[in-house]
Amino acid sequence: MKMAIRDYVQLMRPYQWYKNLLVFVAIVFVEIPKQWPWETLPAIFNFWKYYPPLILGFLVFCAVSSAGYVLNDVQDLEKDAAHPEKRNRPLPSGRASKGKAVTLALVLLAVGLVSAYVLNGVFFMLVLLYIINSQAYNFYLRNKAVIDVVTIAVGFIVRAIAGTFLIHVPFTSWLVIGVFFVALVLGFGKRKNELQLLGDLAPQHKAVFWEYTDDMLNHGITMAATWVVMFYALYCYENFRDVMNTQPVMMTVPIVAGIVMRYVYLLESGSPIGRKPHLALKDNVMLAGLVLFGLVLIWTLFFWQPVMEFFMALFPPLFPLTPPP
Repeated sequence: MKMAIRDYVQLMRPYQWYKNLLVFVAIVFVEIPKQWPWETLPAIFNFWKYYPPLILGFLVFCAVSSAGYVLNDVQDLEKDAAHPEKRNRPLPSGRASKGKAVTLALVLLAVGLVSAYVLNGVFFMLVLLYIINSQAYNFYLRNKAVIDVVTIAVGFIVRAIAGTFLIHVPFTSWLVIGVFFVALVLGFGKRKNELQLLGDLAPQHKAVFWEYTDDMLNHGITMAATWVVMFYALYCYENFRDVMNTQPVMMTVPIVAGIVMRYVYLLESGSPIGRKPHLALKDNVMLAGLVLFGLVLIWTLFFWQPVMEFFMALFPPLFPLTPPP
């Protein structure tokens, strides 16, 4: 019995739920204090006001995305049985039944949709849009080169926008563009990794590989990765150029560039990170980069002034500048 429960949980792919953390990006679009000391507590630290609806939204997307994964496994049962990695999944291996899997998917969809409707009307519509988009991908769009990756990117964007409606803050084009190109990097990276794994047999497992080539995927990854770094730099400059002396967020741009380049390097070296992005946390360099980015971002956004004042008091300058007479 325990084994059966574990198999059906595996069908839901909880290791993919990290993608639903995109709903929390909405916190960035709450007004950020521009001076120290703060007049109001920054949203990122105001747990009881902003996080409860976002956590519920995250759980809703976990339910509906898991339903999509289950339905996808049901549809691809025969192809997965011939795949060197996917044949070990619960359905193709026979550890889970097709009927129970469909029932599980329908229950997850029902729970997700009802919960979304209770939370927020616009949020419910976005969840519905996400389901339609993901099923359009499962049944048709995944067989069209480039369109398949763009469809995945739309799912990422919907998640991110949905979070803004949960906490009632406006979103901007920066959110749409930034999430879009990050999703393209991940999408093209996954295709490249799959092509590395399957080689000439790739089209037998996914029809889209009749259209993709290694060179084409490399061009897609390079283009998207370049735009990720460029748009992040433009976002930092546009939103913090007038407060560079108190919030030098531009310091995080080289770190983002390094993280992106490390991801591209891992793809080129044959790491399975493209097929399984969660493995990024097992790469010490990538993990260190992500931690460093988080720390420097929080420091430059919220604590630059008090930290610098502390060090200036601790280590006064040897030759203090004095104003001219």
